[in-house]
Amino acid sequence: MSTTLTPYLTFGTNCREAMNFYKGIFGGELFIMTVGEAPESENVPAASKDLVMHAFLKTSSFEIMASDAVMGPAPKNGDTITLALGTESNEESEKLFNALSAGGKVTMPLAETFWAHRFGMLTDKYGFLWMVSFNKPM
Repeated sequence: MSTTLTPYLTFGTNCREAMNFYKGIFGGELFIMTVGEAPESENVPAASKDLVMHAFLKTSSFEIMASDAVMGPAPKNGDTITLALGTESNEESEKLFNALSAGGKVTMPLAETFWAHRFGMLTDKYGFLWMVSFNKPM
């Protein structure tokens, strides 16, 4: 099993600015996808199309993922950090998701998405936020 753990930062509306700031400090490669670039985004309000749906900064020694608060109220910057587990199979995703969600609360059931074979979100019984993802090739 080769699971990865990556911090996932949620911003109000300044994710792009923050991730470019971090790239300027740490270097690396930065990938940004806006809400308007996602499949089936034609029904998204115009004001939301430039929000960051997903940002990924890969440096030589670590990774950071982030987004704007697309699906909920804007958090106070710095208050919302999610632990993102990257898995290598549907089975591993299901095993970890089920174990972490025991006694906690599932906020997005584990399912296939346009970017992942399996993706789900939960709050564990200790109040920590988790994402479990077995991503499709980019």
